[in-house]
Amino acid sequence: RSCTRMQAAPLASTSGRPAIAFQSASTRNQGASTSHRSMQSALVPLVGRVPIGLVHGVSAWQQRHGPHADARAALIIPQAAAAASPGEEPQQGYGSRQGKQPAWKKRYSEDISQIKPLPVSRVGFQLPPTAPITWTFMITYLLLMLVVPIVALLSKASLTPPSLFISRAFEPVAVHAYFVSFSCALAAAAVNAVFGFLLAWVLVKYDFPGRKWIDAAVDLPFALPTSVAGLTLATVYSDETVLGRFLEAVGLPVVFTRLGVAMAMVFVSFPFVVRTMQPVIQEMQAEVEEAAYTLGATPWKAFTTVLLPPLLPPLLTGTALAFSRALGEFGSIVIISSNFAFKDLIAPVLIFQCLEQYDFMGATIIGTVLLGISLCIMLLVNWIQTLGQRFKNK
Repeated sequence: RSCTRMQAAPLASTSGRPAIAFQSASTRNQGASTSHRSMQSALVPLVGRVPIGLVHGVSAWQQRHGPHADARAALIIPQAAAAASPGEEPQQGYGSRQGKQPAWKKRYSEDISQIKPLPVSRVGFQLPPTAPITWTFMITYLLLMLVVPIVALLSKASLTPPSLFISRAFEPVAVHAYFVSFSCALAAAAVNAVFGFLLAWVLVKYDFPGRKWIDAAVDLPFALPTSVAGLTLATVYSDETVLGRFLEAVGLPVVFTRLGVAMAMVFVSFPFVVRTMQPVIQEMQAEVEEAAYTLGATPWKAFTTVLLPPLLPPLLTGTALAFSRALGEFGSIVIISSNFAFKDLIAPVLIFQCLEQYDFMGATIIGTVLLGISLCIMLLVNWIQTLGQRFKNK
């Protein structure tokens, strides 16, 4: 145990070739500090080109491995310096012979020359492998169901002289039909906005017997034919029933009036507001409302300041959809209204009357006006949805 441990360490000779010398464990510890100082002095010219973390890492490695580590670092540090700045020459006299190209630089140059540049990947829109089939089906469907009918209507209307188009589009009967259609559709959308919101709130927030049946009945106007809806409304509110006679007695007749037209529009467009509001109300966190109550807010203030702002965009979207649906209603209104001009005649029924009289040009012109209005409503709905997304992201 008392024997002196001997270790071989490479030392730099005067000829530049490493020579093997044996050192004892006692002299190795003394030489470690001296070698560490020489290592730091050798690293001074390279600090500007080698990352500082590498310098500290090599110093710690040299302290751990003893005085023979500077000979290994003589090969490591110049390579790291060349990797940090390949275009610069390393300091001569450390790790290379004066006047000759170091071996590490020659190997580094050969390795760099053999590297081939990687192909540049363009990040952009890429079609999936099944894109030709899906895109062909989508484009064909859009062309046949949407683009071709609209283009045919617009091309037919473009054959009409501008003066005739304006005179037929804004004649008194057509203008009054536009007014009845838009006024009744706006009234139906407003009623659906209030009561549809209340129904969606009750269906989500409260649990009571028969809730699932009421939730299923909301979708009934989607499945029920509109002519059946008109027949049902005419039967319930006619003067032969108790309810119909009561409404006529108080001066609110329903059948063959604008009130009946508005009620038919309310019936067919009722589910849009409810189905638009339900998912948003379900996603609302109850902790937010409870936090408002904890801070001292009244129920009305908590509703107007905490709950209503995130619910306003979907409410407006559902109202716009209900308005669009009510504007294009035909089947139920043609039964419950008298269809007289300047009374309760709407634009879709006017188009049907023009077709019955073989006035295809007049029907095309009125249909083009309604198409333009529907397009504006669609753009409005998309804009409202965009505002809703921005508010949700904030």
